[in-house]
Amino acid sequence: MRLDDLYDPLEEQALLARILMPRYRRMLEAVHELLQSVFPFLSADEFRLDDEATRKQLALAAEQVVRIDQSSRDQLRDVLKVGQERGYSDHEIANGVPADGYGGIRALYTETWRGRPETIARTEIATAQHAASLDRYAATGLVSHVRIHENEDTDEPCASRNGKVVPLSEKPGLLHPNCRMGLEPILDAAA
Repeated sequence: MRLDDLYDPLEEQALLARILMPRYRRMLEAVHELLQSVFPFLSADEFRLDDEATRKQLALAAEQVVRIDQSSRDQLRDVLKVGQERGYSDHEIANGVPADGYGGIRALYTETWRGRPETIARTEIATAQHAASLDRYAATGLVSHVRIHENEDTDEPCASRNGKVVPLSEKPGLLHPNCRMGLEPILDAAA
């Protein structure tokens, strides 16, 4: 059994893109509208939505779709490899051999990937939102730093940076899937 018999990477990437790209676009529009409301004195020419920064974010989103797909393929490949090494039948590879602690392909969906669609959506949208926010903050010319906000019930790596002010150039990002970091723009003193 080959991975290509079970999994078409181009089809999977197209499906992910069809699901995620409209959400990325809506998120970019929301960030743009929010910042225009904060900086109403910027003209449409200075701060337009369809610009290089927006196209950059959508290209990054497309790269993320490929990474998500690659992760899925790697996990599926590992399950197939173990099943083949153990000499399992196609049925056992598909449904698992519980007595041997082998979940098979079915376990990828029922255990390993349970909640994965929500995790992917939440993490990818947050990643794109933060990147777009950083680009938009920089585009105003009025923001050079951001304050990181983390949820109160978060893990230690995230909690340790809660409230920290960092330069935009650091481009702080999520530390893990489902990370709930927020970025607050800090206006330059001269503004």
